Amino acid sequence: MQKLKQIIMNNRREFDHEEPDAGHFERFAIKIRKAKIGQRIGIPYYLKIAAVLVFVSISSILVYEFIKPANWNPNEYTFGKLSPEYREVEDFFIHSINSRYDMLENLNTGDAVQKEMIIKELKDMDDVLKSLSKELKNDPNNDKLVNAVIKHYQMKLEIMNSIISQLEEIKQITSKNYKNEGKEI
Repeated sequence: MQKLKQIIMNNRREFDHEEPDAGHFERFAIKIRKAKIGQRIGIPYYLKIAAVLVFVSISSILVYEFIKPANWNPNEYTFGKLSPEYREVEDFFIHSINSRYDMLENLNTGDAVQKEMIIKELKDMDDVLKSLSKELKNDPNNDKLVNAVIKHYQMKLEIMNSIISQLEEIKQITSKNYKNEGKEI
């Protein structure tokens, strides 16, 4: 590559001896203008707008699906329908409880029957919430019912946290015992 550059530099006069025909630059400018006139400027602009709208729509749907609690039933009356603040509180608790369910499912305790029993008991707590929701539907202005629903969520979350921490402790103890079984005393 360096040799080629050197040859061109040394023989530059031989390469630059001919000039373009008269009117060459004018003909070239006319061709460029014709090419620009033939282009449709509006289509790419509208395509950009359409792409942005599609992107925003898909993003909105995905955000809604990820933020909306998995077990939220729009036909079921909840205290979150009373006000946006309650909706936010309820979403927080539902999201937290669902994440604890996921933690319980992923926690390997070694006893599947025990895990199923724990999850069944936790699901039974939801019956209490359903009855509170029915009462709240009949009397939406009752602050005691709203507080009872919030207390129920708090209590369920505390119970789940306690169960998870106890199961993790048991898991650590059993894993230490397995490690120590192979060692001689």
